[in-house]
Amino acid sequence: MAQTPYDLFLVQLKATRLSRKLTQEQLASQIKLSRAQYTAIENGRSMINFQHLHNLAVALMVRFTIGEQEAPFATKIKP
Repeated sequence: MAQTPYDLFLVQLKATRLSRKLTQEQLASQIKLSRAQYTAIENGRSMINFQHLHNLAVALMVRFTIGEQEAPFATKIKP
């Protein structure tokens, strides 16, 4: 089964969270969601909205790249 762009986004989201050594609970708290709500997003059972996408970018200190072939998922922003 082919992965959709959203499926790839979710894989990369989890990888980015893990690379930052954050638990789902910690990241959920930072973006003002319950752990259950965040887990549903990360596991593809719930869609993410733009506000949560923005909050994720801030919490993970990344700039998301959308709509570019072969572009990295996110570019880390220097603090």
